[in-house]
Amino acid sequence: MFDHFAKEKSDFLRKKDKSKKGYVDKDIKEIVDEINSKKDCYTTSSCAGRIVLLEMKSNKKNDCNWIFSKHSEIKFNEIKNSLKKYNKNKQKNQIWFKQQPIILHVACRNLDAANKLLGISRKIFRRAGIIGITKRKIMIEIIGDERLQTIIADKDFVADEHYIKKLIKYANENFAENKKKSNRFLKIIKKEL
Repeated sequence: MFDHFAKEKSDFLRKKDKSKKGYVDKDIKEIVDEINSKKDCYTTSSCAGRIVLLEMKSNKKNDCNWIFSKHSEIKFNEIKNSLKKYNKNKQKNQIWFKQQPIILHVACRNLDAANKLLGISRKIFRRAGIIGITKRKIMIEIIGDERLQTIIADKDFVADEHYIKKLIKYANENFAENKKKSNRFLKIIKKEL
């Protein structure tokens, strides 16, 4: 009998990475590799978490300019220098500071495989669930809990240095917690998946 899931997995994992960077984040690569080594699941997208500055051109999610992006803890000067360089162009739109958690999208062969991975995920992350079901696979999404997002500039105001330093402190604390949870998740996957 032909194994459609195995063929789809093989074809998907051979494709070129379509992310902006073109490769898997180093801090999530071991998790991705571990999941992809199992016969009943494979990752379709992943992010270890990141801290970004975005200029929002409209209310649409992807209608933005990326001013700064880093997949690890940050320093004040990185944000300050990015804003300074960007503001030379006379920023007219809102600028948002966002610290985003780990996110994984995983295709599972069947409901048993999806439930097993969801059970493992929910030991660490509250936000894990099924986001799609087809004849050949079940898609699940796993998202970390630690996040922060706020506006830091608009046409008529810019957050002061003290406030931005506080945001960076909280974002870095969240990032560190996100990394701890990701490491615990990897250990459980290795034992139980």
